[in-house]
Amino acid sequence: MTSLATHVAPDPETGDSVLCPCCGNRSASFLPFGLAKRPSAKCPYCGSKKRHRLLWLFLRERTDFFTRPLRVLHFAPERCFRKRFQRLPNLDYVTADLAPEKVKLVLDITAIPASAGSFDAILCSHVLEHVSDDRQAMRELYRVLKPGGWAAVMVPVDWERARTLEDPSIVSPADRERVFGQHDHRRLYGRDVPERLESAEFEVVAHGARELGPGVARNYALSSKDRVYHCRKRG
Repeated sequence: MTSLATHVAPDPETGDSVLCPCCGNRSASFLPFGLAKRPSAKCPYCGSKKRHRLLWLFLRERTDFFTRPLRVLHFAPERCFRKRFQRLPNLDYVTADLAPEKVKLVLDITAIPASAGSFDAILCSHVLEHVSDDRQAMRELYRVLKPGGWAAVMVPVDWERARTLEDPSIVSPADRERVFGQHDHRRLYGRDVPERLESAEFEVVAHGARELGPGVARNYALSSKDRVYHCRKRG
């Protein structure tokens, strides 16, 4: 296991001091990204952002994703992950989305066309905030996992809010952006995310940069606000 706490030393030849865990490339710095031009956000090589780097490190350090034979269902697969995961010889890697581009399965996450216990692991990052019935989606994730299987779930969270804000009467893109922060979001998650996942029978442990070790946020330019919810199915 790699020591994440070790400071990322500059390359002696180039002086580059930023290392992306997703693609393994060094650069002088990560690029700003988004309307707010968040600093140290985007890898100039693979395009990974802060949440992607956290998820990669979580998978590498806290799971057997890269070593054990696993059948994996990946919703809305990100560009910085998709081809790299497809090349892993230990994975039976199944991609899924509502849009048909570059995925194996076109499906609705609230009604997954797979039998119970079909997958060892599920990746579902920044998907549930777009889903009308996220609780039904969580139940479906639980159903299609094998006993003892797990899902890595990420959603944007407003840490000032104790309870998730949702209102099905808010339907216009402008109103959704004003209330939920983005035109295609259906809710604004609060600190009750683990409780919502537990209502689908998952055992949930939250992992952020701090849980992965001291110095990790600095070394990989992670956000203190991001969490990976490790959701395990009993069995």
